[in-house]
Amino acid sequence: MRILLLAAALLAPSFAHSTCAWAEPLVQESAPSTISVTKEGDNFRVITDSRRYQTNLLPSVTAKNALIYQLLEIEQHTSAVEGPLTEQMVEESTAKITAYPLGEQGKGPAAFTIEAKADAVEAMGPFLTLTRYGCCVEMATRAIYSLESGKYLFNTTADSASSSWASMGAQGGFEFERLFAHHARITAADDELFGENVRGAIILTYASETAPLQRVMVVASADDMDHDAPLEWMVKVELVNGTYPKGIDRIFLDKKGKPADLFTDVTVRLTLDEGTIIEIPLVADKLDLKAAKLPKDYSLIEMKL
Repeated sequence: MRILLLAAALLAPSFAHSTCAWAEPLVQESAPSTISVTKEGDNFRVITDSRRYQTNLLPSVTAKNALIYQLLEIEQHTSAVEGPLTEQMVEESTAKITAYPLGEQGKGPAAFTIEAKADAVEAMGPFLTLTRYGCCVEMATRAIYSLESGKYLFNTTADSASSSWASMGAQGGFEFERLFAHHARITAADDELFGENVRGAIILTYASETAPLQRVMVVASADDMDHDAPLEWMVKVELVNGTYPKGIDRIFLDKKGKPADLFTDVTVRLTLDEGTIIEIPLVADKLDLKAAKLPKDYSLIEMKL
């Protein structure tokens, strides 16, 4: 059993000046894990259901100068076949994360629950990352969710660290923060993300820290897809403007204003390889697809959020 205690400094500043013994816990939970191993031919079927808790602290985007303290209940389910004469074959791996607010009265009612396919779960600050690993030529892809709103933001095949995404910020707090992230073929999640569009090659998402704002599919040429061009791509997202004509991954505007006036006059540049570059202007806090510059026989499709 793991005992979860709220930090005294966050809940009652007077505790910092007290030398008394620990009070009764505000939260005390138990989450058992299970494993089942059965014979399956010459191999074994291994089903695991693991459960754990984690506390998380994040600055609120919607409530200025506020901190959100959470208890996360993380459940992971895996079904795999393994044995001495075969490599492990994972057939099913899912995760369920439930977020509870923590306060002076202890654990509140669940704020939201997130369920998805995932081989690994990481929660830190504003983001929940659910990773699906690749097999053979597949890359890993990470589904990123907001731990304030519970909303799905985007998938990314870039590194899990937020520093690998392009971003813009301005004075006024986390409300004035914008993210640019991409998911590129080839991954285990492609069928779900691209649907039936076999020429869908890249998904570019424009988002705030709590909600997706715009999602765009890059449809590659039939010739590139027929010749497996995505296997050779090293996709890079950069922001270009008058100050940074060569491109940069972070722009901060040292001024205040409305989002439409701040997040504008910037070009989002997607470099797939040296000869395949896509440029999409950002105008009044929106990607202007009609003004985009594309390689021959490429196109853009605005996706539903």
